[in-house]
Amino acid sequence: HKSGSEYALKVLKRFSEILNVSKITNLKIIATAVLREATDAKQFISEVETLFKTKIIILSGEEEANCSAEGVKIGFDNVDGLVADLGGGSLELARVENNVVTNKTSLPIGVLRLINNPIVKKRNLPKYVKKLLREEKWLSKKKFNNLYLVGGTWRSLFKLHLFQNNHPVHIIHQYSVNRSTLTKFVEKISNFNKSKLKTVEYISKSRTQYLPYSSIILNEIMTITNPKKILCSISGLREGSLSIDHLKNTKETEIFNKSIEYIASKRGDLGSTYQKYFKFILPVFDGNEHYNKKLLYLACVLSHMDWGLGAFQKAELVFQETLNTPLLRLTHKERIQLALSCYWRYCSIKYNPKFEYLTFLNNNEIFSSKQVGAALRFSQSLTSISTIFLEEFKLYKRGNSIFLKIPSQHQEIISKQVTKRFKALARELFLEPRVIYSNNSK
Repeated sequence: HKSGSEYALKVLKRFSEILNVSKITNLKIIATAVLREATDAKQFISEVETLFKTKIIILSGEEEANCSAEGVKIGFDNVDGLVADLGGGSLELARVENNVVTNKTSLPIGVLRLINNPIVKKRNLPKYVKKLLREEKWLSKKKFNNLYLVGGTWRSLFKLHLFQNNHPVHIIHQYSVNRSTLTKFVEKISNFNKSKLKTVEYISKSRTQYLPYSSIILNEIMTITNPKKILCSISGLREGSLSIDHLKNTKETEIFNKSIEYIASKRGDLGSTYQKYFKFILPVFDGNEHYNKKLLYLACVLSHMDWGLGAFQKAELVFQETLNTPLLRLTHKERIQLALSCYWRYCSIKYNPKFEYLTFLNNNEIFSSKQVGAALRFSQSLTSISTIFLEEFKLYKRGNSIFLKIPSQHQEIISKQVTKRFKALARELFLEPRVIYSNNSK
């Protein structure tokens, strides 16, 4: 499309300037359906390659599907289900079984392609999509637990659902909806006409015209695959391409640990104090089924976000910072658990954030979040003097009591604040507080 090509080149020139100013030389350019299939793409490809002095890698349909699936694996703990990436020119599908990509295909179903197709109209689109999906025999052979959606139009669809349902966590990634709920929603959006689409709020106007098409396609995919849960992913093709190039031989734990180190240093915890916090409070929470080790570790990292924040409303600020932390592999429920613990790290447990967040957790999960918050708050009262006390003091449970074991030479640091917060932690754990002194810390 002539005007489309001109606009694309204009945008790419701006990015070329950004790259030059940033002194970035390690550049990879990937292209998808439009450059695979457009009969007059040669001149456009030549102009882009001249502009960036880099060859364009034009992915095949299966390569594109594989990249999207690998990208989803970056954003979720264990991917098991169908990855569906809807673009302007094509729909990529990939089956992922316990993080292994097993089947993949590319179909000529893209929102731009469909909206400009003189033959396939909206009224006969369901029949057209159904036929193409049924030709992929592997889709109907086995049902899928999860359906992972990738692509801007589906992100817009989920964003609309999120806001219309007053979901308190305004994060599209890992936003999930069960099939019966989503089916009613997409059926409603499928029937929107132009005048109705003009009234749609919360999403970009450039996306609204595609909502009915994406809804029809999604409904047909759900019908043939029958997933229990549909999840939105912001990680897809680009992240997958990077993962294939750079993370192929990297362990999952290594990626996680690097992310943690980066976030901790970004927040000002330059001495890796979070590790000392974790080792100090772990004996009290080891085996807690409502607040696992991964969450406990993250709570210790994220609870130090107050670096540079003002004294007032610190708990609320840290709550929001934690809730929106840039870690992909967190469900919305886990985000709320972490945010609650960090909130109670900064204020007394007699206060609560907005009630709407608490409704996502059961009572045991709320109690565990309070307990972790109280433990972090108590630990902070020790580290306000020196973090060395987290290494020399011992915190543990025995029977109906929680013990704080202190080397005799440090007994003078047990201030009123330390005692008060230790007792508060004991109350939350329904244990009796016991302080014992020893000649050594072991």
